[in-house]
Amino acid sequence: MDWFVSDTHYKHKNIVKGVSNWSDTSRCRPFDTLEEHDDTLVNNINACVNKNDTLWHMGDWSFGGIRSVLEFRERLNCKNIIIVCGNHDHHIRNNRAIPIGDPQDVKEGIRAHTLFTKVREYRMVKIQDQPIVMSHYAMRVWEGSHKGFWMLHGHSHGSLNNDFHVNSYYAKMKTMDVGIDTHPEFRPYSFDEIKIIMDERETILIDHHDENTNVH
Repeated sequence: MDWFVSDTHYKHKNIVKGVSNWSDTSRCRPFDTLEEHDDTLVNNINACVNKNDTLWHMGDWSFGGIRSVLEFRERLNCKNIIIVCGNHDHHIRNNRAIPIGDPQDVKEGIRAHTLFTKVREYRMVKIQDQPIVMSHYAMRVWEGSHKGFWMLHGHSHGSLNNDFHVNSYYAKMKTMDVGIDTHPEFRPYSFDEIKIIMDERETILIDHHDENTNVH
């Protein structure tokens, strides 16, 4: 089974309402402690994503340095995790070495990329005959958007859904923020859950591309 998530922000203190230093905590996550936040992420993911499933992660994996990248990965049961890097994933993007023990003691051969099945900046795949474009960032148009391709992203923590009027093109298009904040159970979305949502949305043409664009 395929699962989709983004913006887990493991070890990110300021996103946790009970311990945040932000002056405006209205968009913080409703946890009292960082430990409660991190444990909930791990438990919720492990409760639905089985060991042999595939977890597609649209970026912003963790905070707190390269050790947190490793710690979060080791706590998840899923063997097959593909990450599309976000703006906070510089340790993963740069394939940093992971210190073992003393910070200066870098074990040869253990690098960030080895923790994941694939590390990408952008991804387009076909799952159950459905073409899917994946990026950390939302796109107004994307490859195949005029053909019904899905566009899954993160980064915005559900704010695009709130800030755009329900009758706007964004609310109707086959694009979706799969950030963990946006799921009512604070967990990844399954392919079937996303399909139900996308089946209610339209293939909206907002530029010159249409069904005849690629006809020679």
